[in-house]
Amino acid sequence: MRGNIVTIVREDKIVNITEVDLRKGDVLLLQAGDLVPADLKLIEARGLEVDEFELTGEITPAYKRISGEDVFVYRGSRVIRGNGKGVVIATEEETEYGEILQQRWGQVKLEFPSLIKRKYFLLLIFILPPFIVSLIHYSNFLLICVIYLAIAVSVLLIQNNELFKYIFTSSEIKKIENQNIQIRDATALNRINDINLVCFDKTGVLTTRDLGVKRVYFAEKTPDMDFFASDKHIYNLTRIACALCNDVILFEKKDLADSIDKALIAFAAKNGVNIKELMVKSKRIYDKPFDSENRYMACGFELEGKKIYFAKGDPEVILKMCQNYLTTSGKERKADLEFLSINAKTFSINQQGDIAIALAYSSSTSESPPLHYTFLCLLQLENPVKPGVPEVVKTLKDNGIRTLIMTGDRPGTALKISKEVGIENRAGYCLSGNSMVEMGLSEVARQSDYVSVFARLLPSQKWILIMLLKDRSNVVAMVGDGANDTLALKLADVGISFVENSSPLAKRVSKILINELADLLTLLRSARRIRWWLKYSLFLRGLILLATFLILYAWMLR
Repeated sequence: MRGNIVTIVREDKIVNITEVDLRKGDVLLLQAGDLVPADLKLIEARGLEVDEFELTGEITPAYKRISGEDVFVYRGSRVIRGNGKGVVIATEEETEYGEILQQRWGQVKLEFPSLIKRKYFLLLIFILPPFIVSLIHYSNFLLICVIYLAIAVSVLLIQNNELFKYIFTSSEIKKIENQNIQIRDATALNRINDINLVCFDKTGVLTTRDLGVKRVYFAEKTPDMDFFASDKHIYNLTRIACALCNDVILFEKKDLADSIDKALIAFAAKNGVNIKELMVKSKRIYDKPFDSENRYMACGFELEGKKIYFAKGDPEVILKMCQNYLTTSGKERKADLEFLSINAKTFSINQQGDIAIALAYSSSTSESPPLHYTFLCLLQLENPVKPGVPEVVKTLKDNGIRTLIMTGDRPGTALKISKEVGIENRAGYCLSGNSMVEMGLSEVARQSDYVSVFARLLPSQKWILIMLLKDRSNVVAMVGDGANDTLALKLADVGISFVENSSPLAKRVSKILINELADLLTLLRSARRIRWWLKYSLFLRGLILLATFLILYAWMLR
């Protein structure tokens, strides 16, 4: 078997070939479920949505068009919906994903240093006079040789800084590994002391991998989130819509839902809905799957002897489908100024870097699906910051370490997260991968001195940024968890990933694997303890050496 079968257009005919036979210039056909085998430039796209998480770290699927920045589809991504046609621009190792797969890895252990260092042999000159005097005054030649040989070896060992560094580092590594932190490159612990810049991926590092409902907006009111567990009609209807308006047909498949549907189902469950029981009680009578062109989905149910329809999607689209809206008192009103205020709320959510989703419903008794709906609510979804992350960033800053965000996610989201976690951004704006393409490397390097937020980055662009930062005399640590971080993790002075929930590729090239971001501070403290012990042991060893020589000369002159 030479690879998966793919479909291309050749001489106006559809031909099936193996993916290893793909060549630049071939026109490849894409449809839902396909794993993209090469880097493509689209020439046709119909409702095409692609999961690019492994390459960009973005949770929600990317909507692809035949113009602008969304014209490219990369190897390793998966087609979620729609279909399209693209020209192959790179195959195998030349693709973005191919560069990642080529990375080599392996563990590096501490090497036991040479015990006797040649450069310290000159010190033995100082013990020659006492040795000669001892031979003259004492007849036990063998005892004197043994004593002075022991003194000579001790002098050489005391000055062997690498030996003491090995001892202290080994001791700290054992302490760290007892906390389930894995040191895959033992030399990295000593390198941490020199780090002055830490680069973070966003999703899975600074934030969770899941979306969550941050706030719910009704047309005329924004209620406290604690109220949604109550039995008030509008809250109950919102919970039911969140639980049922999705593509999940079987309860057992709910964990396979996309990130937005998972967030809404979790919100309903959190506020008292028994999802399994509700799905059993409700009979699905209508289904209109989400379509990227129409930007919404709809479904209908028979529930407790009544028919109810729900629509969910882009607020701009849902609002056009609605002639009425439901008030928090449970009454339906015709569209008015309060209803139109939803547009302003949607704009505000997008400006914050979050996701806005609108819900509508219809209790039509008609056998056919409704033409118009009643607006229910607007949902604000966010990718929440992990607990403790702002404290870690602040501690790094207090220790004189600069922090950056490097993500494949949207600029608005990256800027929002940078503010939430406390990453300073003197430039006040975000530099995107598309902007970097238009700039020279020298200009990107110059801007990296004051821009702290980088978004819409491909794996190779993260690699380029790490290279430029190192060229500007920075000692760089990279913290990432996805395959899209592999190149950057490999190039960084210290690449750090996670013991759990990290891509196998990210783990392979990382020098250290941690459990949570707070473990960075543990590593920092351990590295500083090693430096402290070396510094003061050098002073102590110097005193011991001086005392040894003084005692020998005092004994010689007595």
